[in-house]
Amino acid sequence: MLGKPELVTNCEYPGYIYKEAPRNVYWETTISCDLACQHCRADAIASRDPNELTTQQGKALMKDVQQMGSMMVLTGGDPLKRPDLLELIAHGHEVGLPMAVTPSTTPLLKRETVQRFLELGVSALGVSLDGPDAKIHDAFRGIEGTFAHSQNALAWAREFHMPVQINTTVTTETLPHLPAMLGLLREKHAPPVKRWSLFLLVPVGRGEALGIPSAQQVEDLFAWVYDAAKDAPFHISTVEAPHYRRYWLQRKLADGMPREAIGQAAKRMGFGVRDGNGVIFVSHTGDVFPAGFLPEPLLGNVKTRLLSDIYQNSPDLHKLRDMDQLSGKCGVCEYRWMCGGSRARARGMENNPMGSDPFCVYEPPQS
Repeated sequence: MLGKPELVTNCEYPGYIYKEAPRNVYWETTISCDLACQHCRADAIASRDPNELTTQQGKALMKDVQQMGSMMVLTGGDPLKRPDLLELIAHGHEVGLPMAVTPSTTPLLKRETVQRFLELGVSALGVSLDGPDAKIHDAFRGIEGTFAHSQNALAWAREFHMPVQINTTVTTETLPHLPAMLGLLREKHAPPVKRWSLFLLVPVGRGEALGIPSAQQVEDLFAWVYDAAKDAPFHISTVEAPHYRRYWLQRKLADGMPREAIGQAAKRMGFGVRDGNGVIFVSHTGDVFPAGFLPEPLLGNVKTRLLSDIYQNSPDLHKLRDMDQLSGKCGVCEYRWMCGGSRARARGMENNPMGSDPFCVYEPPQS
């Protein structure tokens, strides 16, 4: 049966456990940002924290990440609030570190900035978009003019052939507008957009005040994503929604996809990747957490210990990667090793990071 622990060892679906290195390291370069987004995980503020990692500490982190063979995503706050951002990116390029940057769409992001990112080897630009027009997007982001800045960023990315990942937060407020956003991205921005990532709300930070979709609404969203992805000119993915893999697998089997083809697609789909397993988060002060939306347990600090050591040897991460330690229906689900549920959402909504993901409608068969 799919998802049993023995499949981890016989590699029918490879990639369940990422014990040596994460796929992606998310570095919150700063907590400073000029926006006031409703969903902000970081409760970002205008001024920088004097305890941020220094330039040299940041470079040391980047070298360690490169040696692990991982990709680094420079996020925030707004990375552009760091005056040494280009120096850091240049260093990453010099040591051979794959990098992506997710700047805020404010006047700090200029045409020449996007061009310089490309020259310094940035592989992708993350652009946030939470509505198909200025009225909806700007209300969500808290600052008038943000939608216009996002459209400028996409135009510059198209001009310089910079790949783009669009990031959209899914709440009850944004959910009705996803079809219109797909139309906007398909018709106007398809060339630079390589991926549209739908971040299912984890109620932390300012996001605690937003509308939380029901499990059935999320399941309906999965159906829409599955169908929309068939002819979209870019990849559509879900974030903090590992149970989409369960939905995807069920649909693929129903569609008659051979099991060997599913196995080949598993790695591309990121089976097993979840908070603390395949991803890791470094805060602006160097504190390490399983993920940006999972602010516990504190695993260590890169100012005093290599991230590679923390990631490979933390007992808390070893526990978080053991799907046999889950409780509730996630703990008995036959898909638990390929999915695992959102540990961040289980913690944020149920106060139990090893509990069930409340956004999942699936009921495992009784053993």
